[in-house]
Amino acid sequence: MGLLVLLAVVLAVVLGAGQAGVVLLGVLGWMIALAARLPVLGSAGRLHAVRRRDTIIAVVSGATDEVVRLAVVLVAVTGVESALWAGFGWASAQLVFIAATELTRFSWPIGRQAAEQLKAQGGFVSTHPAHSGVRGVAAMSFHLGATLLLSAGPWWVVVTAIAHVVVNAGFARWARERLLSVEVFGAAVSAALLLGGLAAAQALGSS
Repeated sequence: MGLLVLLAVVLAVVLGAGQAGVVLLGVLGWMIALAARLPVLGSAGRLHAVRRRDTIIAVVSGATDEVVRLAVVLVAVTGVESALWAGFGWASAQLVFIAATELTRFSWPIGRQAAEQLKAQGGFVSTHPAHSGVRGVAAMSFHLGATLLLSAGPWWVVVTAIAHVVVNAGFARWARERLLSVEVFGAAVSAALLLGGLAAAQALGSS
């Protein structure tokens, strides 16, 4: 909680109170989505079939994320700029989480739960720094695009949920053997989502 307060103060100074609040709501939305997955993590963790378990977690995670993101957009987003800041907050929270869980090596109970979640979202440790860079840019693009689409209309949640589930399932099932291919696929989906979000926001603004 203290860290969130400090972050709020820093963002308020840099961005202004209004946009800082939207960024923090994006961060909070990602945290709520993560917490909502924990029951599924506990249930799926008892499955012996690893790929089936990871696929279930990936599908539920993608769908849950987009429902929570839609709620954040409906509550906090009032235009293209605030949609971008909310998406930025969401993506930043995920990237910090991935970095933290990789650094801690999952040595404590919450970390072990986080490890399962991380594996379901493509957070596989790679020795090549380019993989982390591609993953970070793709994640930022995905979350900005998805938030922009939902700000253009709540019905876009069907598209964002399908895209999220497909990317997550791809990482869960094939990243161990075909990491580069899966990352390229995820980056392509993320780029398409970002372009679609920008186009939808532009169309909404010109109407």
